[in-house]
Amino acid sequence: MKKILLLLTIGLLTLNVTAQKDYSENDVKQFYRTIQGDYTGKLDDTITLSLHFVPIWEREKDQFHWLYMEAINNNTKEIIEQKILEIKPISDIAFRVLVYDISEPERFVGKWGNRNFFDGFNTGILKRGKRFDFIKTKDFEYQTNWYKRKNLGCFPSGERVHFKFVQEDERFYVKRLLTRSSKLKEIVFVKIPIG
Repeated sequence: MKKILLLLTIGLLTLNVTAQKDYSENDVKQFYRTIQGDYTGKLDDTITLSLHFVPIWEREKDQFHWLYMEAINNNTKEIIEQKILEIKPISDIAFRVLVYDISEPERFVGKWGNRNFFDGFNTGILKRGKRFDFIKTKDFEYQTNWYKRKNLGCFPSGERVHFKFVQEDERFYVKRLLTRSSKLKEIVFVKIPIG
């Protein structure tokens, strides 16, 4: 009898862990698919920004999900940021986004329009990673905790930044808590419809 109870307990625990993993992986896949695309946002009344998330290194059996991200100042055509993101589940309601710098980033400028370009490269082009944990706060909504900036060049050092992605209205929110201030600034990126 004890053996049967032990086997049932192990079976239920295994089922529970598997269910959590599947749930998390489904959320990661949903986030990964729906965040892809082109966005536009306003820094202020005169400056508009573009943000591009493009899938790269997609392989059928890959347990990780990779995106190339490029941010552009539309007024000056200056590249504000280029990163490669690695997305993977860490629990039943959370997943990790590892944000990598790229060696020789100038080679990749504008390549978001040709994602096959990245097939000629591998993870050897990645440098230093910064970690963000996204939590599923409700259906179709994921966000980070406040996080002190250290290596995203487009934000001054010491600022705290909060990221939120809402799938229902396809908006990506960036909130900044300015250094030595309680003032908040927010940029809202709206996805540009295809076609």
